[in-house]
Amino acid sequence: MDGKISGREKLMIGLIVLLLVAGAAWRAMEQSAPEPEPLRADYSRQIEEESEPEPITVHIVGAVLNPGVYQLPPGSRVHELVEVCGGFCEDADREAVNQARPLFDGEQIIIPRVGEQTSITPEDDGVKININNASASELNALPGIGAVRAEQIVAHRDKYGFFADIREIMDVSGIGEKTFENIADRITVY
Repeated sequence: MDGKISGREKLMIGLIVLLLVAGAAWRAMEQSAPEPEPLRADYSRQIEEESEPEPITVHIVGAVLNPGVYQLPPGSRVHELVEVCGGFCEDADREAVNQARPLFDGEQIIIPRVGEQTSITPEDDGVKININNASASELNALPGIGAVRAEQIVAHRDKYGFFADIREIMDVSGIGEKTFENIADRITVY
């Protein structure tokens, strides 16, 4: 060898230097990357709280064995509330209440006795009927509704879901603007 570096040797030296520089850069990046923070206790508690939804509170009265205020999981239905309170009394009008209907927090369920109208009527001062959970007999008490339309309201609600606004009751066949005006101050949704 005459002391000169050939082109091939230069290429090899260049590759070795490049590999050394790349390795050093890689190692420097690894060392400067921050360690991932461990989960903090309050974050994991927040996850726990989110996974356990808050129960709803409902009040059941009328022809049941143990009327009162009960707490149930969200999404519970009327039949589950009836089971929790011990079941129907013998003279309960089981057909007057939609037992498959979901419950809402803060509502009251009235189970009438056979042949009995519920104690809440739209004529009561300040009391509005929630059209999202009223039975056909409660809806029947509204002026201009009657038994047939009351059943249509319940059937519409069961088929299409809850009313978001009281004006949506006009989607029920036979309920127009005039009927709505007569009942608007006596109905509500929640």
